[in-house]
Amino acid sequence: MLPLCSVWAPVQAAPTTSINCQIRVTANKEAVRLEAVASTQKPASGRYQFRILKESVSGTSQNVQSGSFDLQADRESVLTTVILDGSALGHYQAKLTVDSDIGNTSCVSP
Repeated sequence: MLPLCSVWAPVQAAPTTSINCQIRVTANKEAVRLEAVASTQKPASGRYQFRILKESVSGTSQNVQSGSFDLQADRESVLTTVILDGSALGHYQAKLTVDSDIGNTSCVSP
């Protein structure tokens, strides 16, 4: 197995929101792992949508995952995880949208 490398996507949240998101990317030659992560300073609940478009030599795919969540204060929560084949590195677009009772935000990768 090859060593993993991690790439952190910037959090793109409005300054007035108190909920944060990020897409964590871990990749090697065999696979690209995308984790949809949310955190907040106070308890929150709501829904998320995680959209991924991949276009590489192995083909094109679209993936949309959504669901509900309950976040605890000052703790990160992985909302969902998607694993793509290794050829997807540099050939995907991902967007996480988080709608909660305390605010809304979204983030992208890359």
